[in-house]
Amino acid sequence: MQQCLAEALEDAPAMLGRCIDAAVVSLQEAEKQTMDVAQRDRLATACWRMRQEKEGWVVDFPQRLREAFAVPTDAPQSSRTSLLSESTYLSLVEDDAVSESIESARLLQSLLPPLEQELKVLDALMSSLQGLSTVQADLNPLRPAVFVRALREMMALDESDSQLRTLWLRHCGRAIGHELKGLYARLTLVLQRANVQEAGYRVRLLADAPGAAARTAASSARAARGAGPAATEWNPSGHAPLDHRGDSTREAHFGDFIPDMPQLARLQTPVDNQYLHNFLEQGGQRYEQSLAPEYYDQVSEELAAIEAYAAIPTLDESMVVQRSEQYKALPVVDRPARAVDIGTQLSQKTWGDFAAAHERARVLMQLKQKAERVAQAMGLDVVRKLVNQVAQDPLLLAPVREAVVALEPSLLRLAMANPRFFSEDAHPARRLIECVAQRSFKYNDEFASEFAEFFQPVQQAFNALNELETDDPQAFAIALDELLQEWESQDRDDDAAKDNNLQAIRHAEARQTLADQVAWDLSQRPDVDHVPGFILDFLYGPWALAIASAQLNAPPGAVDPGGYRKVVSNLLWSTKKEVTLRLPSQLLEMVPGMLKTLHAGLESLGKTREETKPFFDALMRLHQPVLGLRRARARADASTSNPVPLDSSSMSMELDETLPATAEQRKPRKAAQPWLGRVELEAAGFQDTLPTDFSELAEAHAATGADAVAVAASGFNESESDEDIPFDAITLLAGLREGDWVDLYSHREWLRAQLIWASTRGTLFMFVSRGGRPHSMTKRSCERLIANRLLRPVDGQSVVRKAIEAIAADQARVDEAVAA
Repeated sequence: MQQCLAEALEDAPAMLGRCIDAAVVSLQEAEKQTMDVAQRDRLATACWRMRQEKEGWVVDFPQRLREAFAVPTDAPQSSRTSLLSESTYLSLVEDDAVSESIESARLLQSLLPPLEQELKVLDALMSSLQGLSTVQADLNPLRPAVFVRALREMMALDESDSQLRTLWLRHCGRAIGHELKGLYARLTLVLQRANVQEAGYRVRLLADAPGAAARTAASSARAARGAGPAATEWNPSGHAPLDHRGDSTREAHFGDFIPDMPQLARLQTPVDNQYLHNFLEQGGQRYEQSLAPEYYDQVSEELAAIEAYAAIPTLDESMVVQRSEQYKALPVVDRPARAVDIGTQLSQKTWGDFAAAHERARVLMQLKQKAERVAQAMGLDVVRKLVNQVAQDPLLLAPVREAVVALEPSLLRLAMANPRFFSEDAHPARRLIECVAQRSFKYNDEFASEFAEFFQPVQQAFNALNELETDDPQAFAIALDELLQEWESQDRDDDAAKDNNLQAIRHAEARQTLADQVAWDLSQRPDVDHVPGFILDFLYGPWALAIASAQLNAPPGAVDPGGYRKVVSNLLWSTKKEVTLRLPSQLLEMVPGMLKTLHAGLESLGKTREETKPFFDALMRLHQPVLGLRRARARADASTSNPVPLDSSSMSMELDETLPATAEQRKPRKAAQPWLGRVELEAAGFQDTLPTDFSELAEAHAATGADAVAVAASGFNESESDEDIPFDAITLLAGLREGDWVDLYSHREWLRAQLIWASTRGTLFMFVSRGGRPHSMTKRSCERLIANRLLRPVDGQSVVRKAIEAIAADQARVDEAVAA
């Protein structure tokens, strides 16, 4: 929170300056277009006064905002002006500022629509930071009203004419909206990268929903018309319209949260989501009531319908296989999600008797026939509903969704003993489904041999559970443990390779962090003044890395390992021409040892003599005047004892290397991403991303060899503009977290890869695909790949939780429709 407020305060002067400039231009345009003399004078005065006040406002605005941000969040609502709603605040202004109040309201109304998307996300993140479980937009200290109010109050201090202030606000509006939109987008990225989770927008269900009264009235009306139960015709998918008949009986005997008895017994008319959601989330003693006789009558009718349907021939096995392979020729990321639900006929070869939809339905109705309590009947419907939700999740490969459908009979038996087991995160059955689903995200091709190796044990485990016909959750725990052990064994080698790759890149990040601190320490030395620029570039860059590397690799307590810090003094002294020309013998005595240490430090980073030659050539040219002086003195000593003057012609030529560092060169900058040596680039998988990372990188490889490849693959070429990257790509990347899955196009194939590491500053990312194969790239490379749809994030969230939330979301939409 403090970081966000600090960034807003830091940006405030520049933001306001741009807003004022835009307002001045707008006022000038308005002055040119108006024909009314008095209005032209007011516009001209407003423009002149605004330019006059600009400098002071730019300085004062951050303080005004700081005061607005500092309002305590635990203060009473009546005492917190900054937390009042906009309409309430505007109603409290003095009578002589009514027009200004109206203009403020108009300004806010014009700001909100363009900011809606960014502000909605920021409101959710800010509410989360304040410990709120639901979004409370009026508690966001960065909401637009705070900025408008601070600006208005600041203007009021410097201008008593409310008409001028009204003109200022009116002509600032568009620019303020543009600036806030950019600020909110930047702050959202900061919070998302910090892994701040968004608070939720409250979904109102059941009795407190806006449509509750309407639904109750509709139910009563239907009851008054005497609607009776419908004739039964079985539909294997269970997707018939909702049936609300008999609601008056239900309300009279069981309360608002239990459907009527015939509806509880039906197969093709699902129970309303509102009932299932309330039962799953809350439960209660009311569900322990016994089932009525009409419930069992309806169950008997349903079973008879299933028996009649079972006589109808099912699809031939070859047709089932053909249906599953019809998209095989398409690229994996372009295949449509194959339709699967509780009514789908599965492969009998894979799933045996329960491949047929009517066999799974028969188990459901037989269990409903055995049910004694309302809770058991509700629990069976919850299982069927959630199985159907998971089966239709397009993010899961079709065989995985089919496996969940095939497991339905076993899950139904569990519901007889524990009707609300799906509400328990740690229940073995829920964990089994979740773990299989999450594991399946490693694969993006159902026809690949790697997926078949994963899926076969899952199939065997699910079939074994169906054969047990048990309601003991321990059987699911055992099945899950066996799968986890097998997966752990498969992952052992991959994890070892992944750990090695992570160790290398984390070491590089730690080294860069330390090197940035070393560079800062070096910049504080008094002897860096007037040092040539290329020397400071060397010290703040490669040499700071050499010092950091030596320190990280040295045993604890070691002081200046390698003597790399000490040699800095010698190097800086050797650049002082006015000193070295008078003491040439000292320089000549010092240079060999200094060069040896410098070479050793650079070689410890893996740099070759060829790579470092440009620096040492420049250093030799810098020392050339002293070397020339020594040669001149040697020649003079051979002929005469007279001293040679210091302004010898051999030193009269100024070299570029002698130019002092610019002000920008004297300030070390933190590296955008860690420096990586050639070996580290290879270990992290940067080389592997080249075929994916656009043609210019391949061209660089062909043109300039391995060095260019390393530079290009590392993303160190900063010549490209961030403006070329679509904002959607930036947002998608910012939303990725360690453990998330992506589809990555590499070496002419689509791979499913997992993000296993991101640098602290969010500038480097490492993904791992099958076999522990690393793929590392820079932030810009990731964004470009996302923009070109060569890297596609996969939503791998909890499939069971998502299915449960879908029930609530479906009912929320029903509520809204009824209310409308």
